[in-house]
Amino acid sequence: MRRLLTIPAVILLLASCGEHAEPDDATPARAASAPAAAPAAATSTAASAPVVIRSADGAAFMTVRIEGVDVVISMNGAGSKHELHGEPRDSGKRKYKIDGGAVSYEVKSGDSGFKLRTADGKLRWKVKITPEKIKISDNEENDHPFELKVRDGDRVKVVAPEDREVGNVRFDRATSKTKIEDAAGKTLFRVEDPTTSGSYGVLLLGAIPETERAILLAEILARGR
Repeated sequence: MRRLLTIPAVILLLASCGEHAEPDDATPARAASAPAAAPAAATSTAASAPVVIRSADGAAFMTVRIEGVDVVISMNGAGSKHELHGEPRDSGKRKYKIDGGAVSYEVKSGDSGFKLRTADGKLRWKVKITPEKIKISDNEENDHPFELKVRDGDRVKVVAPEDREVGNVRFDRATSKTKIEDAAGKTLFRVEDPTTSGSYGVLLLGAIPETERAILLAEILARGR
């Protein structure tokens, strides 16, 4: 017959378990050390200053705000204004709505980047991030990608498939300003921000629809690249 524990024995057992319990703040401490490419829902809870991207004439073209785990993008292109709001879900995906409507896009993070899909799960772009470059392709195999290649002198070279040069992102540390240029060296956009980012090169990828370019840029920026 199985013996029942006496009351003193139960008390001793509970006390022993309490000695090995982790403190309440153990989980936040581990989360703070998560890498930049963590899933969308694990983005830092601290809000960052908005990044304003201006066209060559100085007009605000796009503003990106990382608000904790949310991403908010204000777009002023093509004579119209729209706001994209990305919110994380329990699935680990970040769902994007345009102007408060239904979900239009979702972003799912992976170990080396993320995927941008439509609301029904169709792949639009796969992004692979390494220290040397960022690849953006419309297929799972990353074949024939657009690439943002890190170069010396605080420059990121933007190329289309078959290594066709599209332009450059140049950061001036003395002025804390970034210029986004086309292949001919003409400045198309400017950013006044002390943080370097190759994500702005996405603006030069005209083959990608503007709304999708905005989400790709913001998601790369949110990952510290």
